[in-house]
Amino acid sequence: SMTMTSGVTLHRHLTLFDLISIGVSATIGSGVFVLCGLIAHDYAGPATFISWSIAGVSACASGVCYAELSGKFAAAGSSYAYVYVTMGELPAVIAG
Repeated sequence: SMTMTSGVTLHRHLTLFDLISIGVSATIGSGVFVLCGLIAHDYAGPATFISWSIAGVSACASGVCYAELSGKFAAAGSSYAYVYVTMGELPAVIAG
């Protein structure tokens, strides 16, 4: 534990799994930014803005599709409800 100047004691709450997860996510996150620059340099070139605009519109369209799909659910929550609406009763029972 660590004591601050005000006398409050702080306790450690992160486990080994938490610390490993933070390290892996930081590595993957930085890799995504490096990959974006590499793709912009090697493939898109001067049309990088157009490339990112197309990707942004595609991401927004995907979000709208998921919003419409979630509007069809009678209840919030489970994988059963999602699979029932999208695939039917038998796959929903298997999914649980």
